[in-house]
Amino acid sequence: MIRIGPAGIPLSCKERTYKDGIIYTRCLGLSAIEIRFSRAFLSKEEAKVIKKVAKKCDVEINVHAPYYINLAGDEKIVELSREKIEKSLYLAHLLGARIMTTHLGFYGKLSKKETMRKIVRNLREIRDKAKMNGIEVEIGIETMGKKEVFGSLGEIIEVCKHVKGVKPVIDIAHIHARGNGCLKSKSDMQKIFDALEDLNMDHYLIHFAGVKYDTGGEKYHTPIKKGDLQITELMKCIIENDYDVTIISESPLVEHDAMYTQILLQRTMEMLK
Repeated sequence: MIRIGPAGIPLSCKERTYKDGIIYTRCLGLSAIEIRFSRAFLSKEEAKVIKKVAKKCDVEINVHAPYYINLAGDEKIVELSREKIEKSLYLAHLLGARIMTTHLGFYGKLSKKETMRKIVRNLREIRDKAKMNGIEVEIGIETMGKKEVFGSLGEIIEVCKHVKGVKPVIDIAHIHARGNGCLKSKSDMQKIFDALEDLNMDHYLIHFAGVKYDTGGEKYHTPIKKGDLQITELMKCIIENDYDVTIISESPLVEHDAMYTQILLQRTMEMLK
């Protein structure tokens, strides 16, 4: 199955609540949404209402924790980061979310090896605490676009091998930017999925957008048509391999580019017949 949807409430949705945003997303012909806690958390009551609405509309919910997270920082920063992730996981549980996505942290003055060690230890403790509390929502860890930030595709895969119950969230724009525009063809896209083979994944959560980048990696997201990322090549790879995926638009043109991606998907399906 291929589900596509926006990150956040669609811009053209008049009522600025996730309940209305989910109904509006379904009316646009989209079937997924990412609820973002970048500015504020939902209440328990809101989460329970949203879960019922999403189930009725057949819209898959995924959650994104607050953006500033550093599980490799000093004790105080790690404690605050863990609190954000744990609260996001709890609300994701109430929402009936499929995956709760989080960033992991920064190298700072640490070596890459030491950064990995701290992140693995803290993430394992977060996972264990969640399971002990009956929370089974998958923790998704996102590939990152800036080279000074922990989160290359290889690093994300390595963390997943060390922490059971954690899975990669494949941000195509971030991988493209971190690799200085490395994703040009279907075979380039296939290399990403091939790298994930050892994790035996049966579903992939994919983030996408256009992206501006320089030698340091990602600068900022753009509308799809303003970037050089070849979304059609990604679609060919997904269709030909019959991958089960959820694709979330993180473009500034939130629902517009989600709908545009759906059009690209349909065109690619016709082309490959």
